[in-house]
Amino acid sequence: MRRINQVAEDRRLEQGAWLFLTSLTVFFLSCTFLYAIYVMFRLAPQSGEIQPFYLPRLFILTTVNMLAISVLLHMAVEAVQRERRIDLARYIILAFILGIAFFAVQGSALAWMVSEMLRPTALVNNLYGLTFFLVIVHALHVVGGVAGLTFLLFGLARAKYDHERYFPIRFCALYWHFLDAVWILMLVSFYLAAYISKVN
Repeated sequence: MRRINQVAEDRRLEQGAWLFLTSLTVFFLSCTFLYAIYVMFRLAPQSGEIQPFYLPRLFILTTVNMLAISVLLHMAVEAVQRERRIDLARYIILAFILGIAFFAVQGSALAWMVSEMLRPTALVNNLYGLTFFLVIVHALHVVGGVAGLTFLLFGLARAKYDHERYFPIRFCALYWHFLDAVWILMLVSFYLAAYISKVN
C-alpha cells in the first residue's frame, strides 16, 4: 500500500515538475525575445557607433560540459530502470563533478566578459551588459541543477531509487535537458548579436 501511495505521489510531483519547466520556458523565451529587441535598438543607425561585441571561447567548453551532464543523466535513468546500481552511482557522481567544473569554466568566461566590458574605449554603446546579465541568470538556474545532483547523491547513499521509483533522477535529467536547450538558444542569440555588431 505504501509503495502505491509513493508511486501516486511521484505522479503528482511529475505534474508539478512539468508546470515548473513550462513556466521557466516562458521566462527564458521572454528573455530571449527582449534580448533581440535590445540588440535591434542598440544596433539601430540612430544609436550611433557600437563597440564590437565578442564572446568568450570558453562558452564552447561550457556547452560541451552541459551536454555531457545531460547525457550522463540520461544514462542514469536507463541504469536505474535496469537496476544497474553501480552504473547509476557512477553516472550521477560524474555528472556532479562536471556540474562543479561548469562554475569554474563559466566563471572564467564571465571574468573575460567583464574585462571586455570595462576596457577603455571611445564607444559607450555595447552589448555586453544585458548579455552578461542573461548568462548570470542561466548560471543561477544551473545552481539549481547542481543542487538537484546533490540531492540525488544523498538519495543514492540511502538506496532510495529502484526501477519503480526513480522520479527524482528523471526530473533532474529533464531539468538538465531544459538547461541545455535554453543555453543553446541563448548562445545562438549571442553569436548572432556579435556577428551583426561587427557587420554594422
